[in-house]
Amino acid sequence: MSDTVRSLAEEYHVPLSKVIDALEEKTRTIVLSADMPIEDDNKLKNYRRIISLLDPNHNGGKVKVHIPIPMKELGRDYVIFTHMALRKPKTAEILRQVLLIQDKNNTKTKIVLCKEAMDQVMRAAQSDEDLRGMVNALTNLENYHMLTILSGRISEENHSISTFIKKKNLSDSILIVGFNRSLDAFIFSRNRRNESNPHYKKILQADVTNGGKLIVPDRRKPAFANAEHKPCSNLSTSPAVLKGRIPRHGDNAYYQQGGTLYPVVLESVLGEGGEAITYKIFQGTKCAKIFKETSNSPMKMRKISTMCSRRSSMESIDVSIMERIAWPEKCLYNTEGEPIGYIMKLFQGTHCLSEFAYDTFEEIIPGVNKFHQITMAVSLAELIDFLHHNNVILCDINKDNIMFDSNQSAYIIDLDSAQIADQDCYYPSNVGIPEFLSPEHVYDHNFSFLHKKADDIWILQMLLFGILTPMGNPYAGSCTDEKKAVAEGLYPYQAGEKAAETDIKKTPWHMIVSHFPRSIKEMFWESFHGDGKFFHEKDRRLAQSWLNTMVAYQEMYPNHIKGDPESAKFMPERYRRYVRSSNNDDELSLNDLLKRLSKSGSHNMNWEDID
Repeated sequence: MSDTVRSLAEEYHVPLSKVIDALEEKTRTIVLSADMPIEDDNKLKNYRRIISLLDPNHNGGKVKVHIPIPMKELGRDYVIFTHMALRKPKTAEILRQVLLIQDKNNTKTKIVLCKEAMDQVMRAAQSDEDLRGMVNALTNLENYHMLTILSGRISEENHSISTFIKKKNLSDSILIVGFNRSLDAFIFSRNRRNESNPHYKKILQADVTNGGKLIVPDRRKPAFANAEHKPCSNLSTSPAVLKGRIPRHGDNAYYQQGGTLYPVVLESVLGEGGEAITYKIFQGTKCAKIFKETSNSPMKMRKISTMCSRRSSMESIDVSIMERIAWPEKCLYNTEGEPIGYIMKLFQGTHCLSEFAYDTFEEIIPGVNKFHQITMAVSLAELIDFLHHNNVILCDINKDNIMFDSNQSAYIIDLDSAQIADQDCYYPSNVGIPEFLSPEHVYDHNFSFLHKKADDIWILQMLLFGILTPMGNPYAGSCTDEKKAVAEGLYPYQAGEKAAETDIKKTPWHMIVSHFPRSIKEMFWESFHGDGKFFHEKDRRLAQSWLNTMVAYQEMYPNHIKGDPESAKFMPERYRRYVRSSNNDDELSLNDLLKRLSKSGSHNMNWEDID
């Protein structure tokens, strides 16, 4: 009898959900069924190695090995620097090394980067002296015409670079410096598809260490511990009794630095909620969240203090992503030195996701098309993937704390409601949005349960569906009882051979879904329908899987709209015109695609990897 993922989980005494998550993260493929026989010996051996590291009795797997990359790799045909790499001061030395190798070995290396990434580094250097050397290097390279500069917005950096790569010969050697979560999905796909081609030069990815060395990028040790199997903190959740008063508009709050308290004026009010009031500070460059008397508990303030202490760890993993997250930076205190709030980033020129609707998209994004929506989806999935990697569970993901700028880059605010853990306990969250409760908790009366990443994923996939439809509800029209629709997975839309429910047909949303590529329809169906492979908590996809899925949509978009230009509209006016052919990957069903890959021997290829 052949081994399966389920039998391996039982053999190694590891929960099935944990096994699936690890296999998907390490192999970058989706585990379609835990009961599917594993016939390939190499695949089985790899699975055993990965699962063995999850065994609590196994001492391996706890040490991350940073594999060095020889500097000679900087002599490749193209060395592409991502925004993340450009934000590291030591990358200036890597740029110098490219030129040294070019001079010594007479290589024809072209240095490639995105213009908006370079522009952002120039702006960041105005307040960060460590980046001055980076700016000087870029300025000199540009003056000597040594840069190949790609156009496009920073939110589409992954797509700008992938489009550039697609135009190059398979024999061209390419090195990507700086990890980009969205671009990584494309690179993995391109390398896998061409691995049997003797003329193909595998794209190599490198990260820059704090010491200026090149290493194979990994997802690094998470900043926080996993909350599972840890007790809840025993700190009080009741409001603290303060000796001093809570400051208000025009008053001073205080932040600590080097053991000394420094004043900061609470300027104009930005907003007020049930728990806190938010003010502009530092001449409107940042903001302060000051909790009300009823919300200022020892539990909350300990959690925020812990988050502040881990900010540098989060930034060392991906500083460019952290710039889009309003992570707590410093705790704020009253005149008595009692904690009453925190400082976070202020995102100017952004719109809350709650402002987007089918009749407002065109006002917010002039000339909006489907690609804008896909870019929004990729950017949001990228943030959740990063936070989940660091074991940060957001819990209160809602349309008011997700923002988008004019480039469709996503931002997240109000992180104090997240659930985090240290080595001893976890700090809970007791807030959320009822409409976003997962099927497991839809009938719960509060949010005091231990949150899992699967709960966040449920919200993420609902938001992704809403962004792409635009702002449609995956269960709208399926049942008058909204909770029942979620609990039973009464998803009414079509996917592959699965027809849509009668009541949803002829609606604008049914028409919009008809324009999704088949793989996207199936991913939503499998995730939202009660009979779907990914509907239940233990089977729900990782944020990384959703990021890969949205990147795949972004990559297949140019060919997809060639089949029907109407698919490029954010609100199409008719159903998609299908032109079926054996070469149309957009229309391959999941099963057909698996059969084709099986015949070609590509057992491990992700079904999301098809252009």
